[in-house]
Amino acid sequence: MDAHRVRVFRVEGLDCADCALKVEKALSGVPGVVQAQVSFASGKAYLHLEVPGAEKEAERVVSALGYRLKPEGDTTRGVLGPWRWALASGGLLLAAFLASLFLPGLAPWGYRLAALVGVFPLARRAVAAFRQNPFSMQTLVTLATLGALLIGAEAEAAVVVFLFLVGEVLEAYSVAQARRSLYALSELLPRRAYRLKEGGVEEVPLKALRVGDLVRVPPGERVPADGVVVSGQASLEEAAFTGEPLPRPKGIGDRVYGGSLVQEGSLVVKVERLPEEGFLAEMERLAEGALLKKSQAERVVDAFSRRYTPAVLALAGFVALVLPLFQGDFLGHVYKALALLLIACPCALVVSVPAAIAAGVARGARAGVLFKSGAALERLAGVRYVALDKTGTLTLGKPTLVRVVTFGVSAEEALALAKGVAEGSSHPLARAVREALGPKALPSEEHRAVPGLGAFARVEGKEVGLVRPEAWDLPPEVEAQVKALAEEGFSLSLLVREGVPLALLAFQDTPRLEAREALAELRRLGLKPLLLTGDRETSALALGTAIGLFPEEIRAGLSPVDKLRLVEEMEGRGGVAMVGDGVNDAPALAKATVGLAVAEGTEAALQSADVGLLSLAALPRAFRLSRLTLGVVRQNVALAVGLKGLVLLTTLMGYTGLWTAVLADNGALVLVTANSLRLLWRRV
Repeated sequence: MDAHRVRVFRVEGLDCADCALKVEKALSGVPGVVQAQVSFASGKAYLHLEVPGAEKEAERVVSALGYRLKPEGDTTRGVLGPWRWALASGGLLLAAFLASLFLPGLAPWGYRLAALVGVFPLARRAVAAFRQNPFSMQTLVTLATLGALLIGAEAEAAVVVFLFLVGEVLEAYSVAQARRSLYALSELLPRRAYRLKEGGVEEVPLKALRVGDLVRVPPGERVPADGVVVSGQASLEEAAFTGEPLPRPKGIGDRVYGGSLVQEGSLVVKVERLPEEGFLAEMERLAEGALLKKSQAERVVDAFSRRYTPAVLALAGFVALVLPLFQGDFLGHVYKALALLLIACPCALVVSVPAAIAAGVARGARAGVLFKSGAALERLAGVRYVALDKTGTLTLGKPTLVRVVTFGVSAEEALALAKGVAEGSSHPLARAVREALGPKALPSEEHRAVPGLGAFARVEGKEVGLVRPEAWDLPPEVEAQVKALAEEGFSLSLLVREGVPLALLAFQDTPRLEAREALAELRRLGLKPLLLTGDRETSALALGTAIGLFPEEIRAGLSPVDKLRLVEEMEGRGGVAMVGDGVNDAPALAKATVGLAVAEGTEAALQSADVGLLSLAALPRAFRLSRLTLGVVRQNVALAVGLKGLVLLTTLMGYTGLWTAVLADNGALVLVTANSLRLLWRRV
């Protein structure tokens, strides 16, 4: 499958889930198309092609169904639903009503004309799609309208088709709003950038930027592309895609992302990724991918709807053909059967789940939560335990040197020697030594690393090393200091010269500022947090105390196998969400009910889990949003099934007729879509 070319198209006119299934089925039969996926939520078709030019045949097939394929980059807007036909049908319906008041003899002809004009586009689409779906929504409405005309219910036929067209327009508008919110992130990028050149600044469109360009970002402007600050200081607001309300200070060496707003100060940024390949674009691609993967609720509803329509159609046939044999009143029973045809449309039910999932995914993208699938969003609502890794998740993953304990040398001399050794090492602790304040590094040479022991170099003609204390033969006084510092929770490195201990360097990984509040929020949501770490117990307890974890919520000294075993146990006791940094937690992330990676803008981390978090503060928001979305799914299903069931009963009892049935069908469709849209503005 990887060898096949993938083309992405927008599908104009795709405003219902039933339509998406119909288009997908038609595209799957096109020669040269290996696989076709059509997402109702995003309004896009994904074609896996093995024959060049197959997209032309795909465009023709889709056009025959009444829709249009447009290249993904084509931003031209199509009309929202059949508004012209709705306007024409409504005008004729009004004229027929006025005729009934002043020229009663013409009124029936006016109603017939209004019904025929309105049903024409529906009949055309029904015929085009008959092979893919003989019982499509358009087919059922067309049959009900023509049947009403045949039994002399011209006025109701005109009202039915007009209400249906209005419903399609409202539905198309609601779907367009939902899709606009899904792609709102790309609108954060500015339309221009201020690129530095020799002698000044030039204003250029974003498509003119190249990797390596230097761009100036003045106050009040948005960063045009992902990059690194090379000059200046500023406060950047990233709330639109991280959910964090407070601006973040940025300076030289800091990474910034396209779409961030400079509130105060100004920056010069070196472009590292083009706008169309940047972090915001990756977030949108992940959101799109999530909508192609159906949740369990969506699969259940789809299975039910496949049985629902044939069952109601069978009931309509029974009412029209069998009941008159026993009860008489043939026309009355045919009228009821026509109403049942409208109730047989499953669209509101089919849309109820994907509309809510799409809104949840879109809302998450604006709150720093990137759901990789609807199934992950659904599963997250049901977990009881939250297992968290330590390094890079609850801490920044950047140790800092906080204490130097010396043995016979000054702290300045020890640090200068240590920096000389650290010059040739890429270890995180060596980086912390290099970045520590104090004297400059002494000149060093012959750098080498010994796995499991440490780093060595020749400084001032003597061998100096930064080694693991537990791997060295220590004098009693040094061993006592190692024990004392370890009990305080420090990570340690021993500085030795010619084998003689000179100093102990104590490091501490800084806890994330948002960790304490995030854990408190998890508890308020009824979740049980657990820290799983391979660090020694003293270090884990020190961190736990700093961020508000209780001792019984900490598991230290764990190997990757131990972590995996604990995750399996919690999975069996009600479900577990595993939160890591997406780098060294792969087995546990994969085994958990839901794996979440604290990404902080790194594409690799976003790819490694079911859910990406742009910060630890987004973790409680992910749980709240998943629960809200699942609640809306249940409301939508209850609304669609309840409304149709009620009208079905009242129709069989003779209390309601055709126009009520079409209101129930399209009304339920509009209501479940509008109910889903509420998620876009909910605080999480």
